[in-house]
Amino acid sequence: MAQVRPFIQGSSALPLEKSSAVGQAAVDKDHSAVAVPSAGNFYARLLDLSSSQAEDHFFANLHALVREVMEAPILVAATADVMAPDGYRLQYQRNIDERDSLPIIDKKFVTQTLRVGRPMLFGQIRKLPTGGFLQSTGDGSGSVIMAPMRYEGKTLGYIGVRTRRESVYGPAELEYVTAAADLAAVVVRCKLVGEEARARSTELRLMLEAARALSAERDLRRLFSRLHRLVGNVMDAGTFFVALGTWEQGQMTLPYCVDRYRMVEDGDPIPLEGSLTGYVFREGQPVIVRTGEDFRRYPSIQRGDGDDVLSALAVPMRTGSRTIGVICAQSTRTHAYSERDRDVLVAIAEQTAIAVENSQHLGRAEQRARELQLLAEVSKALSAQLSIGALCQTVCDEVRRVMDAKVFYVALPVEGAAMRSEFSIEGNDITPPHVTPLENSFAQKVMETRQPMVLHTEAEINDQPHQHIHSNSKSVKSVAMAPLRLGDRCIGVMSAQSYNENAFDESSVRILTAIGEQLALAVQNAQLFGEARNRADRDPLTNLFHHRYLKTRLEEEIARSRFTSEPLVVLMMDIDNFKLVNDTYGHPVGDDALRMLTTVLQTTCRASDIIGRYGGDEFMIILPDTDAEHGLLTAERIELDVASRALMLHDGAAIPLRCSIGMASVPTDGWTPAEIIIKADAALYQSKRQGRPMARLQRVGTTQLRLEGNFEPVSELLAALLARDPATRNHLEHVNRLGKDFAQLLSLSESDTRSLLLSSVLHDIGKIAIPDQVLRKPGRLTRDEYDLIRRHPAIGAMLIEHIPGFKDAANAVLYHHERFDGRGYPAKLSAGDIPLLSRILMLIDAFSAMVMDRPYHKGMSEPEALAELQKGAGSQFDPALVEQFSHMIAAQALPAPT
Repeated sequence: MAQVRPFIQGSSALPLEKSSAVGQAAVDKDHSAVAVPSAGNFYARLLDLSSSQAEDHFFANLHALVREVMEAPILVAATADVMAPDGYRLQYQRNIDERDSLPIIDKKFVTQTLRVGRPMLFGQIRKLPTGGFLQSTGDGSGSVIMAPMRYEGKTLGYIGVRTRRESVYGPAELEYVTAAADLAAVVVRCKLVGEEARARSTELRLMLEAARALSAERDLRRLFSRLHRLVGNVMDAGTFFVALGTWEQGQMTLPYCVDRYRMVEDGDPIPLEGSLTGYVFREGQPVIVRTGEDFRRYPSIQRGDGDDVLSALAVPMRTGSRTIGVICAQSTRTHAYSERDRDVLVAIAEQTAIAVENSQHLGRAEQRARELQLLAEVSKALSAQLSIGALCQTVCDEVRRVMDAKVFYVALPVEGAAMRSEFSIEGNDITPPHVTPLENSFAQKVMETRQPMVLHTEAEINDQPHQHIHSNSKSVKSVAMAPLRLGDRCIGVMSAQSYNENAFDESSVRILTAIGEQLALAVQNAQLFGEARNRADRDPLTNLFHHRYLKTRLEEEIARSRFTSEPLVVLMMDIDNFKLVNDTYGHPVGDDALRMLTTVLQTTCRASDIIGRYGGDEFMIILPDTDAEHGLLTAERIELDVASRALMLHDGAAIPLRCSIGMASVPTDGWTPAEIIIKADAALYQSKRQGRPMARLQRVGTTQLRLEGNFEPVSELLAALLARDPATRNHLEHVNRLGKDFAQLLSLSESDTRSLLLSSVLHDIGKIAIPDQVLRKPGRLTRDEYDLIRRHPAIGAMLIEHIPGFKDAANAVLYHHERFDGRGYPAKLSAGDIPLLSRILMLIDAFSAMVMDRPYHKGMSEPEALAELQKGAGSQFDPALVEQFSHMIAAQALPAPT
C-alpha cells in the first residue's frame, strides 16, 4: 500500500481554537499574494461541489476550489480503511507545482492531527499584526494544514494541504481547509452509505443464491463449485477449498479444491494437526490471516498455503457444537479479507454445514440402500449356485462392483492347521486351489477373533506379524478380510485386496462382513449338497463312484478328449468266481473281497483317474490322457497287485483272488460311451475265455509232473500248491493215473475224460488258501480247522472256473466231497444229484489217500482200502462205481506207489 512517508521530523502544531482569535495571517512580503474570493462565495461553491460532482472526481475538484482561496499546490486526501496497514487509504494526492514528483506531507502531521481529532496548522512562528504568533515547523517543511474528516463523532479520513513556503497559512486558510474536510466527510459518508447498501444488497443476493444452490444441489462437488462462484463475486477466491472431517478423526478430505483458479484433484486424507484448517477445526472459530507474517502462527500449511499466499479467510462449518468442515479462501494480496467478508462466509458456511450434513445423511441412507440391494442380489445369486467355486466367483463379481478388489480370495480351513484357497484371483488370473499354513497368517487372526480385519497401508501390512495367505501380495497396499461366520463358528475367510492404500472404508468392511455371512451359509449348503451328491454318486460299500456317475463322467471325458485330442482309456474288470465266493463264504466275505479290490485300485491308479463300481463285482476305471500302451501297463499293475494279495477270513484262512480286465480306448474303439463300454466288456469276456490275464507279459514254466492232460493254463497254481505241500505231488500223479484208467473202464466221452483228468490233479488246488499250520498238522484237526479244510473245494473251483475248458473240471472239484447219502459238503447233494465226475473223483481220491503214506498217517494196503470203499458204498460212495472200481483194481493188481 502506498503510504504518507515521513520526510519532516520533529514538527509541532497550533490547534484551531488557539489561533482563531489571531485573525487573518499577514502574507509574507517575499511571497506573492493569492487572489481570495469572498468566504460566502467559497462556501456556496463547496455546497455546489458536493451536490454536482461525481464521487470519483470530488477530491480533484475540491483541490481546485481550495487553490482559488489559498496557496495549496499540494493536497492529500485519505479515507479510513481497516484493510490498509495504517488504517487509511489514500484517495487523492497531487502536487501542482511539480507534477512529476510525489506530493509529500510528513506522516507525523497526520498522526498528531488524528490523535487530537481537530484541524491543525503547521508553519514558522512569527508575530502576527494583532500580536499573535504562528508556530514554525522548524525543519523546512513549509506551511501545512491538516484537517480530519469527521462525521457524527467518527473520523472518516483526513485532508492535508501544504506549500513549500513558510508562514503562508493563517486562521482563514485553516477555516477553508476545515470546511473542505467537513464537506468531504459528508461526501465520504454518503459514499460509504451507498457502498454499504450495495454490499448489503450483494450479500443478500449472495445469500439467496447460496440458499437456492444448497436447496437444489445434492452433489456436494457441484454444490461447492456453485458456492465458489458466488463467493468469488464478493471477495478474492482465486484459491478456494472446502475441507470435510472432524477434529476427533484427526484428518480431513478436500472434496473441492481450487488453487490459483486451477482445480486440484486430491482424494487422500490430510492430517489436521499443524495446519490453519486444523486450527479452525479444533477451535470452531473463523480466522482472518491478513499478512504473510500471520501465517507463522501455524507450523505447516496444507494444500495451497504456499509462499505466494499472503492472506486467508477460513471459517468453520458447524452444526450445533460440532465442526464438520471448513471453507477457506486465500489470496496473494495482503489484507484481502475484511470482517464483512468473514461474516458473509460464516453465514454461507452455516447454511452449507446443514446442506453437507443432510447430504451425508442422505448419502449414508442411499449407501445403506445400495448395500441392502447388493446383499439381496448376492443372496439371490448365491441361492442359484451349489458349487463352491461358482459361489466364490459370484461373490467376487459382486464385491468388485462396489469396491476396489483387484485381488480376491476365499479360503477354508483343512486338516493339519492349514487353509485351502478355494478361490483366488488377481486381476483376471485365477490361481488353482492350493493349501497354505494357517499359523501366523492374516486368516488365523480373523478366524480366531471372528472379526473383520483391515490394513489400510503397505506399512501396516508389513508391520503385521502374520504371513501372507496369498502369494501375489507384493504390490498389495491395503487388505480387508472378513470371516465366514455361521453363528459362533467361523468356517473360513474372505479377503479383498487393493493395490491402493486406504482402499477400504467402513462401508466396505460392513459390506464385506455381511456378504461373508451370506457366503458362509451358501458354502455350508454347497458342502452339504456336495456330500449328499457324493453319497448319491458313490457306492456305499466301496465309496467308489457308481454306475450313473461313471456314465456321466465318461461322456464328459470323451467330450474333453475330442476337444483336446488327448487319448482316453477305459478299463472294465471283475473278480473271477465272485458268485462262488458269495455262495461259499457268504456275502460279508464277498463284500470284503470288493473292498480289497477297491484298495488295490485306489493305490494303483492316479489321482486324476476315475474309479467306480459299475455293478456287482464289475468295476470301471477311466484313465484320462492315457494311450493304449499305458492303459495296458495300468491293467498289469492291477492284476499283479490283486494276485499278490489274499482275502483273509476271520478264522485265519486266506482266499486268493484273481481278476479279469478288458480295455477300450478313445478314439480307436469309438467316440460314444456305449461303443467304449461294449468294446471294454467284450475284451473282459475274451480275457476270461482265454484263461489268462490280458496284461500278463511273462509266464512261469510248469513244474515237471507225470500227468495226463493239458495243465499249462494252471501251471502256476500247481507250482503254488506244491510249494505249500510237496507231499501232494505223488498223490496228484496217483489220482491222475487212476482217473485215466477208470475213465477207460467206464467208457467216458473224450470231454468227460479230459475234465476228469484235470479235476484229478486240481481237486485239492483250493488248499493253497489253507494256513500251513492246519494243512501240515500231524494230529487230529479241531472243529475250526476242519471247517477251514472243508472250504477248499469251493476255493479250488473258483480258481479254475474261468479258464476255458476247465468249467466241467471245476464243477467236479466243487462237489467231490459230497456224500452219496447227502451228508457231504458244500451243497449236501445226494445220489444222482451229485455230478458223475464228482462221484468218480471222490472215489479215486479216497482210495489214493488211504493207500499212500501222508505226513499225518501211514498208508494201508489196497485190499484194505477196497474193503473201506465197500463199507462206504451207499453212504459215502456210489455203490455201482465202488463195484466197478474194485474189479478194476483187483484185475490190475497195481502195486502201491511209493
